Amino acid sequence: MTYAIEVNNVSKSFNKKPVLSNINFKIEAGEIVALLGKNGAGKTTLIRLLNDLITKDSGTVKIFEQAKPDRNLIGVMSQNSVRLDRVKVKEAVNLARSFYQNPLPFEKLVELAGIETLLDKFTDKLSGGQLKRVSFAIVMAGNPKLVYLDEPTAGMDVDARNEFWQKINGFKKLGITFLITSHYPEELEKIAGRYLIINNHRLVFDGSLEQMKEQNQTVQVKFVSQLEKESFTELPAVVDINENNNHYTLKVNDLNLFLPSFIKYLNQVENLEIAQSNLESLMKKWMED
Repeated sequence: MTYAIEVNNVSKSFNKKPVLSNINFKIEAGEIVALLGKNGAGKTTLIRLLNDLITKDSGTVKIFEQAKPDRNLIGVMSQNSVRLDRVKVKEAVNLARSFYQNPLPFEKLVELAGIETLLDKFTDKLSGGQLKRVSFAIVMAGNPKLVYLDEPTAGMDVDARNEFWQKINGFKKLGITFLITSHYPEELEKIAGRYLIINNHRLVFDGSLEQMKEQNQTVQVKFVSQLEKESFTELPAVVDINENNNHYTLKVNDLNLFLPSFIKYLNQVENLEIAQSNLESLMKKWMED
């Protein structure tokens, strides 16, 4: 089995304040893994550390079994894209390709990144979403085997974000390993097969969405009602209640206990919906202080 990333007991502090503590995980080559956590949880620090941009305090890191990563195998897309004045997209892409011994063929790179219509445009005239696509093409120009995407869709509108993730799916066929951070967990459900969650500088979850659901057996009960919030607070198996303008969301950990007591309110509620928790709501459990 080939591991793209191996992290063993890694810790990092800034000014004696722990940012990462005893982090352990392995990522197989070809996996797409989401790295999740609150702002300031240590996600970007971990990516910088994996890319050998900062030093760790303790522990070991191996990238494709090497303690010193081969930068020809790695691509990094940060949150901020750089605009180059009076440089056309095709010039920027070819410049990036020129730095590598085995770059992706220009035509294939352009197709996979979806920038065919942008080649003759100047990079400083692109929209935010267009610039992100070009930045992604530049990251992939060297035909990397491991790619870090740090908030790659920040600043994009919904359509641009959806299009970007479709392009990532195109690269999946090449067997590339992706480690992705994002503020949009609902998007990651479509692409990531595994999730790492960091909270309070520790890795608190490592597994699939299904495993996350198994460890947090809750459902969401949504409805509209004129009843006061207190009517539902004493119902069995209700672990959380959110109310906004008579729109309720109840988090329930056992429907068999909840439903018999809730039935008496059915004629006073509307738009009843019972749904499994999504990734965003599941994450909250792992991010509680």
